[in-house]
Amino acid sequence: MISEIWSELSQYSIPEIIAVLALISYVILAARENRACWPLAFLGSGIYIIIFYQYQLYMYTALNIFYVIMAVYGWFTWKKDNSDTEKSKKLIINKWSLKNHLYGLLVIGLLTILSGLYLDKIINTEYPYLESFTTWGSLLATWMVVKKILENWLYWISLDILSLYLYSNKELYFTAALFSIYIIISIYGYINWLNIYKKRSDASKAIA
Repeated sequence: MISEIWSELSQYSIPEIIAVLALISYVILAARENRACWPLAFLGSGIYIIIFYQYQLYMYTALNIFYVIMAVYGWFTWKKDNSDTEKSKKLIINKWSLKNHLYGLLVIGLLTILSGLYLDKIINTEYPYLESFTTWGSLLATWMVVKKILENWLYWISLDILSLYLYSNKELYFTAALFSIYIIISIYGYINWLNIYKKRSDASKAIA
């Protein structure tokens, strides 16, 4: 397996390595609620747009276009708390209701079935429904990160585990190893955001 990982790693170009490092840094900074994560997300996803387009992976190209747009939106949404006005008030970590989660999962499920059928019958991919689910789930999870929804990290943990399984089965061991790192960072992100959320909630109750 080590030789296979090295073989895969040796095929990576400098732009790919830059993109991987940028996106790992993005996840780490996002877990720390650091606004600087978004330029790194823009850089990494921007590079992957070109890479995936060159390899004719159009669904992943479109996904990374979405990531780039969300990186710009996230940069302006995660405003610095440098004003007392309501307009520039810093976005804080919040939670979704059970209803919101159910609606989100329902939409992902429907889109997964539709795109999965297309990938299965027309494109004939190996894991049509798994690829579809991780793609649509990533769109929702990214939106949740931008809006600082606490549970986004739970979504990412689940999606990264599924992606780890997918890439391992395709013998893309280096990529699978990267998703193992993402899982660890996502666990840290959830714990860190949860602690911040609890501290702010306790502070709000104390003031009230």
